[in-house]
Amino acid sequence: MTSRIVYLEQKAPDNAPAQTHNLFLVGYAIFQVEQGTTLRPALNSWGKVQTIIVDHKDRFRITFNSGRIFVLSQKKVLTYETDRDELTLTERLQDHGLKLPETTPLPTAQTPNYLKRVWPQVRRLTSIPRSYVVIDCEFGVLFKTQRTGDDITMTRTTIAGEKAGIFQLAALGYQDAQPLDIFFNRYLDNPHFSANMKLRGLKETGLTLPQFEQQAQPLAVVRAFIQQVLQRRLPLVFWDQGNDFRLLQNTLALYYEQLTAAERTVLQAPLTVFDGSLYTNEVINRSNHQHDSRHFLPLNGVAGLLNIFNPHQHDALWDAQTTHYVVNALARFKRTTPLILTAPQPAVPLQLPAPKSAPVAQSADPVNLTRLRALRAAGQTYREIAGQLGMSPSTVWRAVKRHQER
Repeated sequence: MTSRIVYLEQKAPDNAPAQTHNLFLVGYAIFQVEQGTTLRPALNSWGKVQTIIVDHKDRFRITFNSGRIFVLSQKKVLTYETDRDELTLTERLQDHGLKLPETTPLPTAQTPNYLKRVWPQVRRLTSIPRSYVVIDCEFGVLFKTQRTGDDITMTRTTIAGEKAGIFQLAALGYQDAQPLDIFFNRYLDNPHFSANMKLRGLKETGLTLPQFEQQAQPLAVVRAFIQQVLQRRLPLVFWDQGNDFRLLQNTLALYYEQLTAAERTVLQAPLTVFDGSLYTNEVINRSNHQHDSRHFLPLNGVAGLLNIFNPHQHDALWDAQTTHYVVNALARFKRTTPLILTAPQPAVPLQLPAPKSAPVAQSADPVNLTRLRALRAAGQTYREIAGQLGMSPSTVWRAVKRHQER
């Protein structure tokens, strides 16, 4: 059996403290090593490391279950290890003076088996489908509440391998870039959310507390989502499916046992997804020789570059609509023939017209003086003489005076 890389440490960036760098472990999200021994979760939105391989260019390619890829050249890798020595993860970390944070669940807890019952087959599209549903989610942090008399203590917790849950779930359907009859916007009243999240839900929906708790009951929202959205069997479009897809799958799986047989059948059907952020990379990298580069740009930042303005950012319904307009604008850019630059050339000096010299006043030479005297003797004024000789009246006057003084 061929050994596989399961542990990789990245060298600290030049502008970071010498002991601060990233650690990649298969089955876990990215960790940041601080002060030589402390591990801190970082970039959770990337998901968990699936594989670490060396590609044909001798670079380390790290793939994540979110579909993202991180590429490191060999000079940026501090050390890496394979599973050939058959060490446990704890033993491997101990060899490097490290240990997992106490709050980090084991890989088996991070990826529950019941998740496999929801969308066991997922195919990722590389082009925008004709008909699709845009999905966007807003999240809330999960807390564990402890009551001691009149005191209430809330500490962040992990449930089914996740530290956050879906607070707002929105879906908009489109066909040929035109609205389709799918419009879904629901909030979830998770008992592990803070009270502030419920207040936010009340404010954004305008519902009374009993109305909100009834409409936002998680199982009711899950069933409505299956019936109104997933039952149509259309591809799902995300801006960045890293968090949205994973937490949506997790939420559906949590209530799987309470669903009907027909609802479960919908969740077990093959699914196709399209990731707008990955598509952005494809468009950007058309002119980038390093095609493995990844640019995970924020939705509303890309929208701004495309002159698309979202007046209600971080609202799932508005962000879903923004995703639709952004991915279609990117598709139009991709279909446009690019301007292929040629080698720069030195500029050709501009042939500017010769500057026109200012008209020189005619001097009162003898010929002009003769004519001037004749015109004056004929009784013409200085102004009339000036008009005939192309001079100013004052020049004619001075010429006459100089002649008289001689």
